[in-house]
Amino acid sequence: MRLTLTRFLAMALATGLAAGCGDETEPPAGGNLTIARSAASGDGQSGPAGAELAEPLSVTVTEDGAPAADVPVAWNVLTGGGSMAAASSNTSAQGIATMRWTLGAAVGNQTARAVVNGAAGSPVAFSATAVAGEAANLAVADGSGQSAEAGAALADPLQARVTDGSGNGVAGITVTWTVTAGGGSVNPASSATNGSGIATTVWTLGDTEGAQEVEASVDGLAGPPATFTATGTAAPDPNGVVVTNNAFTPATRTVSAGTTVTWTWQNTGSISHNVESVGTPGFTSSPILQGNGQTYSVTFDTPGTYDYECVVHGSAMSGTVVVQ
Repeated sequence: MRLTLTRFLAMALATGLAAGCGDETEPPAGGNLTIARSAASGDGQSGPAGAELAEPLSVTVTEDGAPAADVPVAWNVLTGGGSMAAASSNTSAQGIATMRWTLGAAVGNQTARAVVNGAAGSPVAFSATAVAGEAANLAVADGSGQSAEAGAALADPLQARVTDGSGNGVAGITVTWTVTAGGGSVNPASSATNGSGIATTVWTLGDTEGAQEVEASVDGLAGPPATFTATGTAAPDPNGVVVTNNAFTPATRTVSAGTTVTWTWQNTGSISHNVESVGTPGFTSSPILQGNGQTYSVTFDTPGTYDYECVVHGSAMSGTVVVQ
């Protein structure tokens, strides 16, 4: 069949675009090709992120109102990072060109287009929505590694995340929570993931001091459960003072005469501290100590206000014992 000059130019331009030329050109004078979505265009579909859409994209090209065969149509992904099965495809005898679209890995709206340079209606826009695929992975999201008094609830909830093969959160997946060490409890014992793939529970530690453990699992999901750890600590000493970096807690401890006050180093790492008596009345100061778990004790037999500080950090780290 003899090609018209208009169609020849359109084919040449579209072929150039498919080969890597992304710039649109002005249609030739007297152009009479038209491109539009076909009846079954494939526009507005949704599918799993990273997967091929169920239906191909489809456009119809006409010349002076009649189907135009063998017209090359260039296909481009605009947003979302997906891909087309090929850079271009030719129209059939019915003037229809189709193309398979594989969505990008991220959930959300994605766009593409079909181009016949010089044709009215070009480019033709298409959009699709990428949704999370099937659950594939389970991991700790937040809440592991906390500590609290044995028998108390942790400050932050446990969070496990379920994702598809592309790392997108999967909603509506039931996560089962099981205490595996320490004898505590979780509430609820199972919870469903939200739109970000996150399921949560509150962990109340057992009465045992030391390491405790909870596992999160999803029925039918391959791979190991997600493991959360926590540490149960001893009840605070009512006559004690905690030594942390740059602070004594409480800053003022009030006790009765004859009481022994114990300072305990917590979360100080490699930083050294001491308890240095200043002013009158005074008491015997501690050596400079380094490391979690170090302790120093003084028995206060005489009423009075006893001021002290850390000799390493000076008055910026100070405290008081009031003896009644």
